[in-house]
Amino acid sequence: MASYDTGYEDELFQYPVGPSLHCCICTNVIKDAAMCHNEHIFCRTCITRHLMNFQTCPTCMQPLTVETLRQAPRGIRNLLSELKIRCEFFNRGCGKFIELGDLERHVAECGFAPAVCSNEGCQLEVNKQDLLHHETSVCELRKVQCHNCKETRQEIDTVKVNLAAMNEKLDRNEGKFDNVKAVVENVAAKVELVQEQLNKQEESNRQLKEDNVEMKKSLNEMTKMLERMTRQTLHEVQAEHTKKEIAEADRMDRELDVVVAGGQNYGSLNSVEMFSLATGRWTPLQQMRECRLGASSVVYNNHIFVSGGYTRTNWSKSIEKLSLNAVQAGQSIPWENVPAELLGRLVGHRSVVYNGRLIVIGGYDADKAGYSDSITEISIVPPYSTKLLATLPHRRCYCGVALFGDKVLIVGGRENANSNSAVRNVVMYDITKNEHQELGPLPYSVYEMATVKWGDDNVMMMGGIDTRDQILNKVLLYNIKTQKSRMLPNMKYKRKGCVAAVVRDTVIVMGGKDEGRNYLKSVESFRFDSNTWKKHADMHEARCWATAVVC
Repeated sequence: MASYDTGYEDELFQYPVGPSLHCCICTNVIKDAAMCHNEHIFCRTCITRHLMNFQTCPTCMQPLTVETLRQAPRGIRNLLSELKIRCEFFNRGCGKFIELGDLERHVAECGFAPAVCSNEGCQLEVNKQDLLHHETSVCELRKVQCHNCKETRQEIDTVKVNLAAMNEKLDRNEGKFDNVKAVVENVAAKVELVQEQLNKQEESNRQLKEDNVEMKKSLNEMTKMLERMTRQTLHEVQAEHTKKEIAEADRMDRELDVVVAGGQNYGSLNSVEMFSLATGRWTPLQQMRECRLGASSVVYNNHIFVSGGYTRTNWSKSIEKLSLNAVQAGQSIPWENVPAELLGRLVGHRSVVYNGRLIVIGGYDADKAGYSDSITEISIVPPYSTKLLATLPHRRCYCGVALFGDKVLIVGGRENANSNSAVRNVVMYDITKNEHQELGPLPYSVYEMATVKWGDDNVMMMGGIDTRDQILNKVLLYNIKTQKSRMLPNMKYKRKGCVAAVVRDTVIVMGGKDEGRNYLKSVESFRFDSNTWKKHADMHEARCWATAVVC
């Protein structure tokens, strides 16, 4: 049975347990509750393991050590103690629900706990309450005590002693008691006969026991052979299933490629290249019509749309698109201009696509010679209309965005050209209600970081620049429900102006500039199951302030 090293699984409880009694590390119901000084509560084992690698609370990010952990409040401990949970031996037959506070005592006394037969050569596991009956009445290898044989043997031993005494007396009175001596010899002969019969019976019993042991061994060998055959069959079935799963995963990986477009490398770029995680190779694609530094991109209706950015001579408000169907078919067709345009000539803006509409956030607006606080809507399908939707509470450029249903999360960025204007703010904009809401801030100010959506409730931020103009290799995971952050392992390289994309369960980060202000062509990826960063093949061109999508 499981020994609950961390929290208790939800399905073990008689009734649903509220979210406030769950550990945010293992996501199970809390075991042995411990908390930080801000009263964030975890399983003691979970938070202790976490603190072996990090010295901060994973919820509030405040300094924390094993020594500064506190015991959870009595009210929380009482709530946990009164929850009713299954006995951990329920799959052995125990149907009881026990209060969590009494679980340890019950498990120690439970009659359904496993116990092993002590008879030599058996080792069968039975329920503790059935052990005595099995060992004394059922087990084929139990020792059988023959009470009649024991009593008879004791009587024979007594007779032998008496006969020896009588023989000694007869020897002293030889000739006087011939008749008595004959009787005694006759009795002794009968005793020897009984002794011989007992020995034969014991030999028969011993042979029977040996036959039972031999039969038990044969049955065990047959059982093991059947188990081997079953395992081999299961292995073959599983191998075939795994082979199909791998083939399907490879097919999906081949269908999910990352496209990187534009950027800067000692001049604006219009080059485009595609990375396949399945093969680990980069493939050049058709160049864009314009060079674009600090552009933004989305995928809609199997087309890549790239908007705005800085050309080699000016800022752009144009939008162009490339057919992914043609790319997948290996056709080299040019990019097409889209009749729609941005409301301003933008660079460093961010965009998402929602129901055929491009939602554009912030950026540097060359027409207004300043940073933008606007959220605008551009239809990328006929009639190609544009309009201003809302105004943000702060100007934003080089921020991060992610779409959650009909809401856009906007994180970080900077308000003007000064690096110390980087912000920690997090805003959630509701497209359908056309309103925004301030959420809990990031733990540090940052801009020019790569941002991707992870799962249903998280956004992941990598690299960027802080208010001290330091280029970072930090990686931050922000949860929109808890409005809290936690740090992930650092990237191998420090990067600003990098881009990122998610391919199934892998986050891929590309390009940017390092702390020596060198343009990067390096690529690395992160997987949560290994909790490590892995290097991949470099891009064909080093590029910073590019744009990337998954197609």
